Amino acid sequence: MLGFPLPYEGELVYSIIARHGVHSGITSPKELLQEVFGNTKIIATTDLHGHLTQISRLYPSALAIPPRSLLYKNTLFPLYAWFNGETRRQKLAKQLTSNVKTTVHLSTGFAASRVRQPVFLRYCSVCIQKQIAHHGECYWHREWQIAGVDCCPKHGELHSSLVPRTSRMRHRYWQASNDSCPEQQQALTLWQSQVLQSSVHQLMDMDESKVPSLEQWGCYYKSLACDFGMNRGQHVSHEQIADRVHSFWSQHWLGSHNLPLTDTEFCWLRAIFRKHRKAFSYLEHLVVLHAFLGRQFSIQDILAHVAKITPPKPMFKRLVGSTAPILLRENRRKWLSGLKRLGTKEARRTGLAAVYAWLYRNDRDWLLAVNRVFSRRKSSVQCRIDWRERDKAAVKILFRIMNSAERELNGPRRSTAWYLNPLSNKATIEKNLNKLPLCKLFLAVYSESVWEYQVRRITAVVADLVNAHEDIKRWVVMRQAGLSEDRLTPQAKCFLEEVIEN
Repeated sequence: MLGFPLPYEGELVYSIIARHGVHSGITSPKELLQEVFGNTKIIATTDLHGHLTQISRLYPSALAIPPRSLLYKNTLFPLYAWFNGETRRQKLAKQLTSNVKTTVHLSTGFAASRVRQPVFLRYCSVCIQKQIAHHGECYWHREWQIAGVDCCPKHGELHSSLVPRTSRMRHRYWQASNDSCPEQQQALTLWQSQVLQSSVHQLMDMDESKVPSLEQWGCYYKSLACDFGMNRGQHVSHEQIADRVHSFWSQHWLGSHNLPLTDTEFCWLRAIFRKHRKAFSYLEHLVVLHAFLGRQFSIQDILAHVAKITPPKPMFKRLVGSTAPILLRENRRKWLSGLKRLGTKEARRTGLAAVYAWLYRNDRDWLLAVNRVFSRRKSSVQCRIDWRERDKAAVKILFRIMNSAERELNGPRRSTAWYLNPLSNKATIEKNLNKLPLCKLFLAVYSESVWEYQVRRITAVVADLVNAHEDIKRWVVMRQAGLSEDRLTPQAKCFLEEVIEN
């Protein structure tokens, strides 16, 4: 097609098509779709526009604007490509460049993401005026439309235009103009937006390459927590991680972007430091990376480092060698005998646990097959439990535990596990907290956080020093409390400084 507009730097495909409609004097949305795509059912998508091969063919071959170039330079696809794994990236890229209906908003997690997208297309008032002065027209820049990036790197706060990202007029392309983007006074924006803008710009400006897998991202975050001492053996300290994220990003800012940090097991921050079974959004990744690595780092170096990580190999079954056929037959005979008499569960309880473990490691296929053959359906009738009475009884015990230790400043951290360990039915209580509202409320109120535990340890040391009529020195308190500057939380640090000053 002669005269189809060339894309400006960072311009959305949506904006290119809208400018073509204005240049051609086309006022009918359906007519514009027919001319560009030969199809009047195409939906005007602002962020992840498809049918890029069809658009690429509108340019002369001498210009060499391939579909992949439009995908990476004129859509928001790079935001999602780097964090979804290589297989999914290739699949999504193929959908967007092909002339087919796409499900990219579902596949990228965009539709179900907790990250709130701007309701209207956004713009920088000063940049719009400069575009008009330089090009004679203005356009929608893709970095203005990214959730979490609320500023222009040069001029300050972004403004919402009069054009909604999605509307009932799904087939219409709206061009940026003085009418839809009225001139407004630029205001300073939060430093968080400026930090994110820098990292997002790096993401959007990177060339296409192979991306890390979800397993590699999971390994990277676990090693990141270990590098900063936020682990206990193989277990990650989620409380310390949450404190670090809170100390960098304010709680108000996280809440405004729908990324609050909660104490539940379903918190996104806990999930990102566990085995990655799903992809996380660019904003979640950048929030964590900046909290650990500071305001400035090379996202390209991070991605290259993650891509080189070798995930641990899964534990495959270990086949029994030819040197142990007698042991194999003997263990099979023992397990089969017990299995026929007692069933799987009872056989393991009555002395065959070691045999089961040996077979599971060395002859897993046979073990699972024979267990299925002799599986027994549980015939006992479950007794109905009065959860209300159990809740009352359990919470009374929890209060007795708390009262018995209330005057003690020493001792381990009084976490949820600490309160539940003395209970005879701790597993039942822990797994059914949703049915035990009193116990759940007790643990939410009285479980000791990391910073509270540190404050208690500091208080115990200071009390001993005062009773011994000794000087209260910072290094003495830190040493006797078993704390270090790296592990000291901000709340405990403030408390310690007030104690020493007074």
